[in-house]
Amino acid sequence: MSVDWSFDLRTAVLFGALVTLLTDGLLLLSWRSLRGSVRPSLRWWLLALLFYPLGLGLACLQHVAPTWLSVPVGNTALALGLAFMAVALRAFYGMPERRLVLFGLAALVGGSAAWFTFVMPDLQWRIISRELLLAALLGSAARAVFRRNGPPGRVPRLTGALFALVAGLMLVRAVHELFWPISWADVMKPTFINLLCLGSLALLPLLATVGFLLMCTERGQEELERTARLDFLTGIFNRRAIEDLASRAISAARRHGIPLAIMIVDLDHFKRINDSHGHEVGDNALLETVRRMRAALRAEDLVGRLGGEEFVAVMPDIDLASAHAAAERLRRNFAETPMLLNNGSESIEVTVTVSIGVTALEPGDLLFSHLLRRADQAMYAAKAGGRNLVMLDGG
Repeated sequence: MSVDWSFDLRTAVLFGALVTLLTDGLLLLSWRSLRGSVRPSLRWWLLALLFYPLGLGLACLQHVAPTWLSVPVGNTALALGLAFMAVALRAFYGMPERRLVLFGLAALVGGSAAWFTFVMPDLQWRIISRELLLAALLGSAARAVFRRNGPPGRVPRLTGALFALVAGLMLVRAVHELFWPISWADVMKPTFINLLCLGSLALLPLLATVGFLLMCTERGQEELERTARLDFLTGIFNRRAIEDLASRAISAARRHGIPLAIMIVDLDHFKRINDSHGHEVGDNALLETVRRMRAALRAEDLVGRLGGEEFVAVMPDIDLASAHAAAERLRRNFAETPMLLNNGSESIEVTVTVSIGVTALEPGDLLFSHLLRRADQAMYAAKAGGRNLVMLDGG
C-alpha cells in the first residue's frame, strides 16, 4: 500500500503564523509575571509577534489577496516584526535602540517591494533587495545579543546564534536568486531553497520567543537575588550580604597574606533628626551618609548597612593606620560639611556627625563576627568619649 504524500509550503507557513499569534497571546497573559527591567523590551517583543505573523500570512496569500496587500504591506509587516525584535533585544541589554535606523530598514523593505512590483516590475531584484534588508535587520538583533565579548549564559548565545543563522540564510537566498532566479509560479513551491528560507522565517519567532522568555526569566531571577542582598532604602548591601562578602574577603586576605580592616560608622543623635524633622529627612540623611562613604572610600571597599543608622565598610588590602586615616577623613567630612536634605517641598541644612570604630584583621580572626565585635566596641568607645570621634580597637 503506497501513500501519496505532498507538502504544501503555503499551509505550513500559515500554520507557523497562526502559532506565532497564539504565542503572542500567551506572552500577553504572562505579562504580570515578568517585572522589573524586562517590561520595556517585552512591549516591543509583543508588537513583533503581532506584525511578524501578519507579514507571513499576507506573503502566503499571494495569487489570492490583492498584490498591494500581499507584497508591499506583507513585506513591511514582516520587516517591522524583525525591527521590533531588534529593538526589544537592544532595550533588554540597555543599548541605544536605534529605532530610526531599524524602522527605516523596514520601510525600505516595503518601498523596494512596491518599486519592483508596480514601478519597475522585477521579481528577481524584489527578492534580492528584500533578503538583503531582512538580513540587516536579523544581523542587528544578533549584534544586540553578541555585543562586546558576547553575553553570559547559554540561552542568550543560542538566541543570538539563531538570529545570525537566519540572517546568513537570507544572504544565501539573495545570492541564489542572483544566479538562479525563480519564476512567479515557483515562489511558494516546496523547493529546497524555499523550504530552507521560508521555513526558518516561520520557525524564527517561536524559537526566538522561547529564548527571549528564558532570558527574561533569568534576568528576573538575578534581580530577585540582587534585591535580596541589598538594603531596601540605601541600595547598599544588607547585613546578611555584607557578612557573606566580608567572610570571603577575610578568607582571601588570610590566604594571600594581605591586610584587611573594617570600620563601623554610626550617626550621632540620629533619633533627634527623626523627631525634629520627620522620617523623610532621616531617610535622606541615611542616603547622604551612604553617598559620602562611597565618595570617601575606594572602589574595592565594601559598604553595607548593619541596621538603623549603623553602617560598616570592609576594606581589603589596607592596614590599621591607613584605615584610621580614611575614617578620620570621613569623620571630618561629616563634621565640617552640613547635609542639605529634602523635606517635602523645601530643603533644610542639618549638621550630622558620626562616631567610627576601626579594627584590622589579626591572626586569630577566623570569622567576620570577630572583627565586627571589636569594631563595634571601638565605635561605642567613640560614643562614650563624646561622639564625633574615631576610635581604634583597643585604643
